[in-house]
Formats: sequence, C-alpha cells, structure tokens
Amino acid sequence: MVSTSWEKEKKAIAYKVMRQKTKVSATLTNGKPKLSISTRAEGDIAEVKVPVDLTDPHVIKKIEKELEKEIKSEIEKAVQQAQKDKSDIFGFGEVVHRTDPKAWKKIEKEWDDRTFAELDVDVKVEALIRRTGLVNNSLHTTLKKEGE
Repeated sequence: MVSTSWEKEKKAIAYKVMRQKTKVSATLTNGKPKLSISTRAEGDIAEVKVPVDLTDPHVIKKIEKELEKEIKSEIEKAVQQAQKDKSDIFGFGEVVHRTDPKAWKKIEKEWDDRTFAELDVDVKVEALIRRTGLVNNSLHTTLKKEGE
C-alpha cells in the first residue's frame, strides 16, 4: 500500500500495488559505476478520504503522477539509508559485477566502504491505476456536489 496526498490533504488516497516489476542496471564511466532503477507498478485505488472524481481520466493521470513521486521518494530514502549504513542490501554490487566483471575486480575491495556509499542512483517510476474500485463517483464527491 502506498498513500499519497491530494489537494493539501496528506495520505488522502491509498493505492494497493497488485503487480510490480523493477529493473536495476549499471553503467560505468571511467571506472565509476552509476545505477538506474526502473520500477513499474500496477494497482488499484484502495481508499479515498477526500472528494475526487475517479471517473475523470485526467484526474486518474494526476493521481498516477502523485503516486510515482511518492514511490520514487520511498525508493530513494531506502537507497540513501543503505548507503549511510554502508550495506549493499539490494545487491547493487552484483549488478555492477554482471555489467563489467573486469571493472568490478578493481572496485570490489572498497565497494561497501566507499564506492557503494557514494554511488549515484537514478530512480524512474511508472505507476498505473488499473481499477478505481468504483463504477461511479465516490461518496465524498457526490456529497460535495450536492452541497454546492
């Protein structure tokens, strides 16, 4: 579950990830590795705490963009914490090793202490909403329209 903000309301929309695929790749420039994490998440709207028109495709796209930002932030925080702890819990060293075994031999000894801790990581996220859980507008949206 991922929660995102909507119109200044924190944790207004809950997103339940049903399928997720992550690809991690490495590139080396002058012996210095750079990692790319690409994640694609598909899921459903699980809960809505604010009035929002889930029948509008533009609103769905806007929610997807907000979810992408939230998921990207969570991934970046996890990577930064692992780098701070100097612990390659994600197996990034193995990705670098598969990409360029000769370069890996040169950086392997200082991987955890120095190279991993200073590693540049690029995160890209694509979030897709498959189902909103509703056939029509949410109760919040209906009540808001009736009050106008």
